[in-house]
Amino acid sequence: MEEEHQRLLRHHRPVIRNTAMNSIQFEQLKSQLKLLTPQQLKSLQGEIRHSLSDEPATILTDEEMDAIVSLFS
Repeated sequence: MEEEHQRLLRHHRPVIRNTAMNSIQFEQLKSQLKLLTPQQLKSLQGEIRHSLSDEPATILTDEEMDAIVSLFS
């Protein structure tokens, strides 16, 4: 288990903020979750909840926004 953890750390590439993860990076992240303690998982869960609650709610879809914009152009 420790060897796996060290291997993952060596191959870890930090994600640049505001850049979407590709599917391979996402799968690697999910596999790394198995290495976390229950305390670390709970902390991460709190961070995820916090970041999701900070996202602005989408009131209009892109299509609806385009329709409104077209009314005034």
